[in-house]
Amino acid sequence: MPLSESHLAVIFSLGSAVLAATFSLIVRRGQVHGNAATGVIIGLIVNIPWLVAATIWFWEPSWWNPWAFFLFTGSGLTGPALGRVFMFLGIHNLGVSRAMPLMATNPLFTAVLAYSILGERPGPYIWAGTLLVVAGCVAITMKGKTEPGWNRRAIWMPLAAVAGFSISNIFRKAGMEAVPSPILGITLTSLTGLIFLLLSMRFMPAGHRPNLKWGKVWTFYGVCGLINSLAFLSHFAAIRYGDLTVISPLSATAPFFALTLSMFFLRDLERVTAWIVSGTVFVVAGGALIAWRIL
Repeated sequence: MPLSESHLAVIFSLGSAVLAATFSLIVRRGQVHGNAATGVIIGLIVNIPWLVAATIWFWEPSWWNPWAFFLFTGSGLTGPALGRVFMFLGIHNLGVSRAMPLMATNPLFTAVLAYSILGERPGPYIWAGTLLVVAGCVAITMKGKTEPGWNRRAIWMPLAAVAGFSISNIFRKAGMEAVPSPILGITLTSLTGLIFLLLSMRFMPAGHRPNLKWGKVWTFYGVCGLINSLAFLSHFAAIRYGDLTVISPLSATAPFFALTLSMFFLRDLERVTAWIVSGTVFVVAGGALIAWRIL
């Protein structure tokens, strides 16, 4: 029996979550070799050639739509350019187990934007799920008495990434409605993000400017960029088959996978506390409630 569009949306959303979690672990390992901007730009440089080639190969005349191009360009400016840089900064300064769950507030931001811009009207279960997500994020920021210090002032970084990605989601959804092609969407989005970052390099603070000198950083962030592009492509595919109010909470399960993986692969870098675990449970429960209600 063929899969319905709802099933495809769920599969691609969860696939995006798993890939995003894997991506976050590689970012954490690679930070000793290069800063956030370096990681983002290398990831984009590595992936754009094959994305452009795939777009040319699969090109259809119906894809020529200036309005869709504009929307995907807006997605690139707010997503890969701004959102991804702040995501790297958040992971570098807070660690995977804190930054990833904090970025799981994306369903709340997206729901508010979808309500005010797209005219979506979430029911009480959806709002209850978003409150669970927020409660989980509050728990994650709690610090135990014996826990090593961490920079609370860096919390704004993953939240800034959330704002960028949420706005980017609105652009993506509108763009996919105009031209339902994930490969075209991710190509234009990634290309716009790369151009913006290259043009803005000289205006970045000295410590945050990208260093594209050849070395191990290309290995770490090249692989990271490939995984992130696959997650990105899966996310675009999910948007094609489902609503943002379904895609966003399911994608927010990434912290669950990130937490599980970090317990095995980042033991030497991070400590998973009871607050982090309980907060992540709330985040995942909130996302599951939203998805259950809609599906």
